[in-house]
Order: sequence, then structure tokens, then C-alpha cells
Amino acid sequence: MLSVDVFSLEGLFGSPHRSLRVTSLYLLRTNRPPYRSIPQDQIVSLLSYPHLVLGDFNLHHPLADPCRSLSEREFTISTGYLDVAFDVPYHLLNTPGVYTWFQLDTIS
Repeated sequence: MLSVDVFSLEGLFGSPHRSLRVTSLYLLRTNRPPYRSIPQDQIVSLLSYPHLVLGDFNLHHPLADPCRSLSEREFTISTGYLDVAFDVPYHLLNTPGVYTWFQLDTIS
């Protein structure tokens, strides 16, 4: 997890907030609960507001990909993270069903 604070004397994006924290996360899969390298409650507890969180959570959920078939485990793990995030409240900015990762063809 890497965070950078952005400051402005006049407020950011037309708001009264003069600071914004931007955090980049990459969650690795693990074999033990919570099955990701950073537990969901730890992510939220470290964050201040306003905050923009970017990253690869390695999660799959119907809100992000409504056409994907999910295993019960995938759904349970991702729901835990989204429940905590929405309680804060964070908002998912991805367009549902639009992938954010593409495998490039490496044939030369």
C-alpha cells in the first residue's frame, strides 16, 4: 500500500477540502483468511477522508462484473471487502462488466 497526500490552498475540485489522500493497493491472494494480503477492516481503518483508493484488489463480485460466474468462495471474499467499503462509504467507479485488465498477446 502506497499513499500520497495532495494539497491545495484553494480547495480541490471545487470542494472545500484542501487535501486528498490517494492510495494505491495491490491485494495478493493468500491461502488463509481473509484470503487476501490486507484484511478489509485494515484497509478502511488506515484511510482518512477525502480519499481516492486505486488498485488491484484481485476480487470478483457481481457489482463489478454482472455476467461473470462466481464461486461461492469468490462471492464471500469480495462481499466482505465491498460491505466494509460501502459502510464508509466508498463508491465503486468501475463500469460494471468492463474489464480493467487485459492479457497482451506476447507472440513475436
